[in-house]
Amino acid sequence: MSEPLGMLVIDKPPGCTSHDVVLKVRRCLNCRAGHTGTLDPQATGVLLVCIGKATRLTRFLQHRDKVYEGTVRLGWATDTYDADGAQIGEVVPAPELTLAQVEGAVERFVGEIDQVPPVYSAKKIRGQPAYKRARRGEQVVHEPTRVTIHWIQVLEVGQGRIRLRVRCGPGTYLRTLAHDLGTALGCPSHLEALRRLSVAEFDLQGAILWDELLEAPPQDILARAMEPAEMLPSWAFVTLNEQGAQVLRNGGVIEPRYVIERGVGAGGAVVTGSGKAQWAKLLDPKHRMLAAAEVLPGGILQPRVVLG
Repeated sequence: MSEPLGMLVIDKPPGCTSHDVVLKVRRCLNCRAGHTGTLDPQATGVLLVCIGKATRLTRFLQHRDKVYEGTVRLGWATDTYDADGAQIGEVVPAPELTLAQVEGAVERFVGEIDQVPPVYSAKKIRGQPAYKRARRGEQVVHEPTRVTIHWIQVLEVGQGRIRLRVRCGPGTYLRTLAHDLGTALGCPSHLEALRRLSVAEFDLQGAILWDELLEAPPQDILARAMEPAEMLPSWAFVTLNEQGAQVLRNGGVIEPRYVIERGVGAGGAVVTGSGKAQWAKLLDPKHRMLAAAEVLPGGILQPRVVLG
């Protein structure tokens, strides 16, 4: 039996790590698996898990925009910037804030900003995650990192809490945003809850629940896996003839004479061969994805990640 191939969209529950989810998928489907971006243990929501040779496509999904919904708790800070951490300082009364006040405060965090990651984070310092060093009592000092927050929508304000919806680029820490927002409002704070609503084009609609992953037969889980071509919907695609598919399998480059169709990606992307950095999906005549290829000048396609 061939190894499964594709991607699962899983609704991660609270209380387990992203790695726990990956291990469960590996055991359920008896194949290799890997996720495209960590969620903190108490966070929930979209976790993309690639399976089989599709794990080779993980890097193309790791640096995509994400949408979160989170709750900021006012009144005290924690050492991890979230509800799992130890309280820092005294508890203070949460200020009575209006929606307009909070909207005014969040404006300074929209756009390209410098953000300092939490001390307890997976960001590596000299090859080791910062949280491991912090737990050993080592002093951890992060340099500010440039991140992008596209927009912040204030959903609700009241009872010492602020509920937000945020679209951000890779590397953004919502825990840091919660901490910094409290500072901007003159009150200590932390991230009380977080749910990831989407990663790139993939959201919670139809996502596999944890209970399903625990109880459903492997064939039912596998039936809900996306094909590799569906994992990169914004990419343009190129369909090869049988000769081109064989050239690809033999490690060759794809010349225009091997192409029978060029298609536009969901984002309007086309294969131009203009010399600009560009990627395309290479498909066989049955529209199954064979490889991810770099588009070179002159329309030459250089396979970089081969699936089969």
